[in-house]
Amino acid sequence: MIKASIIFILTYVVIAVQRLPKLHINRSAGALIGAVAMVLFGVISLKEAYAAIDLNTILFVLGMMIIVAYTELSGFFEVVENFILKKAASAASLLFFVIISSGLLSSLFMNDTICLLFAPIVLRLTKRSGLNPVPYLIGLATASNIGSVMTIIGNPQNMLIGLHSGIHFLEFLKVLAPVTFIGLILNFLIIYSIYRREIAARPISVVVTTVPVIQKRLLFVSFAAVVLLLVFLSLGYNPSAIAITLGCFLILAGADKPRRALEEVDWTLLLFFAGLFIVMNAVEKSGITSAIFNYIGRHLSGGELSQIVNLSVGSLVLSNILSNVPAVVLISKVFGGVANPKLFWLTLAMSSTLAGNLTIIGSVANIIVFESVRGEVKVGFLEYLKVGLPLTIVTVLTGIFVLYFVH
Repeated sequence: MIKASIIFILTYVVIAVQRLPKLHINRSAGALIGAVAMVLFGVISLKEAYAAIDLNTILFVLGMMIIVAYTELSGFFEVVENFILKKAASAASLLFFVIISSGLLSSLFMNDTICLLFAPIVLRLTKRSGLNPVPYLIGLATASNIGSVMTIIGNPQNMLIGLHSGIHFLEFLKVLAPVTFIGLILNFLIIYSIYRREIAARPISVVVTTVPVIQKRLLFVSFAAVVLLLVFLSLGYNPSAIAITLGCFLILAGADKPRRALEEVDWTLLLFFAGLFIVMNAVEKSGITSAIFNYIGRHLSGGELSQIVNLSVGSLVLSNILSNVPAVVLISKVFGGVANPKLFWLTLAMSSTLAGNLTIIGSVANIIVFESVRGEVKVGFLEYLKVGLPLTIVTVLTGIFVLYFVH
């Protein structure tokens, strides 16, 4: 137990901080080192480590990444950029379109991916329009987190929850879609009110000079794959089997050379998941979590409202200490003692995702947005916090309200 505790703490320090002085180890490498250490120091056996890796999750995430990669290569997101440019007649409408488009697309294509693709687009749009890019970049990051709440394919932690909870795609969507739609409107209103002097009554006029390069055949098969994914998930088919099957379908039908699409897959995220599963399995086997689970269980034994509030607060805190994926893996271990497992899983999905909006480093999506533009735009911790703090409070409260009355 002592060895497991030391390895666990060191692993999560690396995952949470990522950039220790003179030790540049990212979260994936940290999870891998932690997993190897658990085996090396005898906390679990090599066979147990292999068994701890949840291949359902790995295959689901891999399949989704392949689908997103082919959708990107088809030129779909360039079409979205031109659409926003044509429709945005003012600074306020541009902010609205950035928030709505990134939020809704994040529910289908994973928020990290949307942030990676949209950050340079938003920077170009604001520069061409003569606008301060900061509120728009904050809008992109926060909207992608909010948008990803409502589906099991919106972000990595929801994928974990969707697979382990057994909640069907449509049921997940029905309960959490109101949280996303209300949250996106609140997001726009909060950013607009904070930056109203720069946004209000500011007309823009940008001529679309570039024609997006669209690979029609690839766009068609990618769109077909997304539609089939949603249909089969809605019918309750196994998410892992559907995602990886459609990913292979795209490799066969989508392009002559799949290497380019496979290069877009975030292989380090898959490594992160594998290492994390091993570390958490070792922690569970060591007995460390028993006291934690008993403590949390006592706070989840009251009425439904009490459960939702306590779990939301705990998830909010842990997600900002450990990051939301590790927090979900840790908290999910207590679900067996909860009277209403479905409510537990939905609350965890809502709170762990919205928690990412609290600080500039609260989610991977945030980090992607601001790291990708750091050479041209600087957004400080406090600059972001003046949006992130009120937004997180009101959206989590909205989520608590919706879950209590809708679930």
